[in-house]
Amino acid sequence: MKNGIHPENYRLVVFKDMSNDEMFLCKSTAETKDT
Repeated sequence: MKNGIHPENYRLVVFKDMSNDEMFLCKSTAETKDT
């Protein structure tokens, strides 16, 4: 991946599907309230 082309807050995050407790690891710039 090229350096310097993604926003500074582009990071690994885990999204949890609350209906079945599945978790997905991906990269995102989504704002969070929990860390």
